Amino acid sequence: MAYQSVQRDLRKRIFVLFILIAGATAVLVVRLFTLTVVQGSSYSQAAEDRLDVETLLPTWRGRLLDRKGRVLSHDVASYDLAVSYPLAKREWARERAIASVKGELGNGWRKLQASDRESRIAVELPSWLSKQESLIQFLSTRAGVAQSELDERLAEVATRIDAQASAIFRRQLETRRVRGQSLDVKPEQIREMRETHVIMRGVSDETAFELRKLSDAFPGAIEVVDSALRHEPWETAEVEVSRIHLPRPIRTSIPLVLKMQGALDQVVGSVRNEAWKEDLERRPFERTREDGTLEIDLGGYRSGRDSVGARGMERQFEDQLRGIRGRSTRHLDSSTIERIEPVPGHDVTVSIDAQLQLRVQAALDPRCGLTSVQSWHTHSDALPNGEALPAAAVIVDVQTGEVLAAASTPLPQDGLRAGKARMGSDSASINRAIDAAYPPGSLVKPLVYLAAVAEGLAPEGESIECNGHYFKDRTDAARCWIYRERYKFATHTKSTGGPLGVEEALARSCNIYFYTLADRVGAAKLCAWYRRFGLGILGGTIPSAEAAAKMESKQDHFSTVALGIGQGKMTVTPLEIANAYAMIARGGSVRTPSWVVGGTQTSETFQFAPAAVAHVLDGLEKVVKASYGTAHHMDFGDGSRDPIIEAPGVRLWAKTGTAEASALKVDRDNDGTAERIVTDADHAWCAALVADQGERVPRYAIAVIVEHGGGGGRTAGPVMGAVIRALVSEGYLSGDGPTRVIGDVRAGAVR
Repeated sequence: MAYQSVQRDLRKRIFVLFILIAGATAVLVVRLFTLTVVQGSSYSQAAEDRLDVETLLPTWRGRLLDRKGRVLSHDVASYDLAVSYPLAKREWARERAIASVKGELGNGWRKLQASDRESRIAVELPSWLSKQESLIQFLSTRAGVAQSELDERLAEVATRIDAQASAIFRRQLETRRVRGQSLDVKPEQIREMRETHVIMRGVSDETAFELRKLSDAFPGAIEVVDSALRHEPWETAEVEVSRIHLPRPIRTSIPLVLKMQGALDQVVGSVRNEAWKEDLERRPFERTREDGTLEIDLGGYRSGRDSVGARGMERQFEDQLRGIRGRSTRHLDSSTIERIEPVPGHDVTVSIDAQLQLRVQAALDPRCGLTSVQSWHTHSDALPNGEALPAAAVIVDVQTGEVLAAASTPLPQDGLRAGKARMGSDSASINRAIDAAYPPGSLVKPLVYLAAVAEGLAPEGESIECNGHYFKDRTDAARCWIYRERYKFATHTKSTGGPLGVEEALARSCNIYFYTLADRVGAAKLCAWYRRFGLGILGGTIPSAEAAAKMESKQDHFSTVALGIGQGKMTVTPLEIANAYAMIARGGSVRTPSWVVGGTQTSETFQFAPAAVAHVLDGLEKVVKASYGTAHHMDFGDGSRDPIIEAPGVRLWAKTGTAEASALKVDRDNDGTAERIVTDADHAWCAALVADQGERVPRYAIAVIVEHGGGGGRTAGPVMGAVIRALVSEGYLSGDGPTRVIGDVRAGAVR
């Protein structure tokens, strides 16, 4: 019995033991299933990530080329200094101390308690901390960056990556929560923690060589990265300006050589080395898919220091110019390397002619004399002679719509030269030819006539009386420009002996004629026609259909007729004006201005009546050729006179304009406080169509504005002449043949 009892007890124990073993085995099997099947892919990826070292390979931007193949900007080889996340975090020293202890103990490291490990690390840490700080100090000294600034850059890297890691971990937790998975997980290292991050760009070859040697002594701390810097060959240039055709007071046979810096800057633009929020939202480097995995776009933007087109054409053509990074993945377990080669950005050939642009820029330079207040101007007495006047000019090819030049002054590099100081605000970074909007004044008069004809409201051959003021009971409003005390309240009807046809109305710039047409057309239809001409589309403002209808419902005749002479609630950019005049020359076909060669787009094929276009062109030619035309001649007070627009050998159709301007704040010491306010300095405009003498069809459309220059003819007209001569000098027009002025344009000539 005793033996049987022992047997039964032994069998019970064996059974219990079997149950325990079976239970433990089941737990292990379930855990193994979870690790290998349920969570296998994530753990496998994590393991692979730890066995892989990834390096992004830099790409380079495409070149910007002018229409004749000249390089406007391109990348040149350079070196950048990048730091690891541990160094940025100031944890590199601790990582090296741990690695040192592990190397010394080998397998003994695993046997140590946590407190013993920390004790051993504490012994090693001071020497590594010393090395860490000496490295950072050396980087500061060698790269010429203050220690405080370097500390800020390192902190920025660490803060940015920590924020990214936190955001990713939160998304992972949310994904697990939605799927009903356990939230008891720890955050893992993200890609950026295993990569290096640029903190200094464009380090010298000598510095790069020293830093590469240093990187061997400080493993996992720094890396010298092959990179590129954006270079603009035309950043400095010399332009020779002939002065034999300038107005008599500044005319001389001695050419002026202008040393220019940044003359193409407003057009070419620049590249910044920091990705902004809008860049990251538009094309992020990493995007989280719906399943929680990461999608990598090697051409995307990374937060922090990333090259992005910031202004001008660098920004406009960012997507074409930007390249796609490569990637090198080194697998530590097999010592193999996988490599995705970088793809460079595409070259972009723009419509601008670099040398023409420089010549036009030189014509606008106050040192040339045309855009500084002169004795022959009709300007406010509050502006002394020699005062620099901001100005702009743009040239458009009539047939293609391509923009050949878009110049503006002052330039950002001009510093506190008179133009900028007088303005009382920092507006030199604005390209006034493209981005600044002004009331157009009389430049819209040809457009008003064509709109009235198209609407059937201006019969061919109709003449209109000019009695000096449009409203019978108001002699102080809606007046003609000559109905002023200084002109003894003259009218064009009195001057000519009768009513005016459209040609003479354009040549004399009669306000009453175009007040009449604008009132017939009405504000709503006239504004619609302005938009059809491209006004208010590229930066200007034209009253909306609702606003124009409101004018009509209120019977606001003054606001309506004011629109007929380019005043009131409307503004335009010089580019819009040049484009509108090109539309006249084409007979009505609408084209959006193009910034690339061959990029012309015709959005509408409407054609004006050929007779109406002929009337307009005849009137614009009389502006220059008729003795009464507003761009015919200027008197100097001694009985002598000069042509307003000096352009030998060129056929010219032009219109001048004087537009009311907002009050001018004069701030000579640039302290932000205006010494005086000038209220009677108008903007001076001139628009033109040009071709060679004997040609019937205009080839180029030009718009010029001189801010607060006063009378359009006497101020903007001579600038127009200089712009046309620039076209001759670059071979776009023949001019007067062998005697045309050439002069030199040289890149990289300023020292």
